[in-house]
Amino acid sequence: MAERQVHHPLFARLWERIITPASVRRGADEHRRKLLYGLRGRVIEVGAGHGTNFPYYPASVERLLAVEPEGRLRRRAERSAHSAAVPITVLDGVAEELPGEVGSFDAGVAALLLCTVPDPNRALSEFFRLIKPGGELRFYEHVVA
Repeated sequence: MAERQVHHPLFARLWERIITPASVRRGADEHRRKLLYGLRGRVIEVGAGHGTNFPYYPASVERLLAVEPEGRLRRRAERSAHSAAVPITVLDGVAEELPGEVGSFDAGVAALLLCTVPDPNRALSEFFRLIKPGGELRFYEHVVA
């Protein structure tokens, strides 16, 4: 996986302090519960932000690999991972070049991600490369499907 630095400190601060709390007030927490309900096995979440989804992962998830390219958000996600109910590894990476072997995950998660990715088709191809046959991609987006 090629490492590509993503540095958006203003976006990271806005996401943490304004956007995330506002979306929770508008019911995003319920969307996240529904998004992650019933997941099991090995899961990859791309664009994990500061770990907003971590509290909603069910205990049936054996391991979560959380990929976040923005340094400030990734450091917050690493701290959030320590208090999560499932084992989480947080890595630096971008959606277009994900770590892992073909078919190594039972599911993939993208939450409010695709609007920030320069090449969403490539990102989706990466998800489908990593998700095993019969697995699923779950997404929560505010862009056209």
